[in-house]
Amino acid sequence: MKYYKIDFRTYFELDRVPSRAEGEKIPNAEDFFWKMNKGEIILNAPIFDYFYLKSFDKKEYWEWKLCDALGFIGEGSQIRGWYISDDLKLLLENFNIALKYHFYETKLLYKERKLRYWIFQFPIEPYQNIDFKKSTFKLDQDDNVYGFQSEEEYLLFYRKEHRETKRKLKTIKVCLKDNFDIIYTTNNDIVVSEKLKNVIEENDIEGFEFSELDYEVGVRK
Repeated sequence: MKYYKIDFRTYFELDRVPSRAEGEKIPNAEDFFWKMNKGEIILNAPIFDYFYLKSFDKKEYWEWKLCDALGFIGEGSQIRGWYISDDLKLLLENFNIALKYHFYETKLLYKERKLRYWIFQFPIEPYQNIDFKKSTFKLDQDDNVYGFQSEEEYLLFYRKEHRETKRKLKTIKVCLKDNFDIIYTTNNDIVVSEKLKNVIEENDIEGFEFSELDYEVGVRK
């Protein structure tokens, strides 16, 4: 199975930048969103009412375009995840999403109407989905190939090298524990299967761009 890096689209026509979701109007927003940042899943959360669109462009362009996939800005920018439309949520639920993740219902105020949008909290504890024994890595300025027996061993080595030598640990191959269609990798990327990429494009889901990977993603046999 082939995988692609997925990210938010950077620019649209006429060099317009995409707007993002601002959550400053939501009661107790900071408390909720920092819990999400720390990887806590908030069960029985309220419907977050409401987000609105904002960007670094002029205010007159904040609502120039509504995408299915948005990042966060201001209050909510601490969330690890996406802000997504109802259509995109329904699409993702038909695919194998790597654990852990959670959806929270929200309201988005757009052109004086409130629409149903979702916080897709992802990833949460992502390295549990990777088989480190079958994954390989390389340090900057080092021809040696490294492998690790566990997530803990990988993180210990990564932090030690970063702290002491400032060298980056690059991914050569990530081995997944299952046929995930969307997963966070050790290269700090979110990647999707070719099948999911094709369905996103076929359904005209807006807000993403895809790129080729410079490392291998495989699935444990």
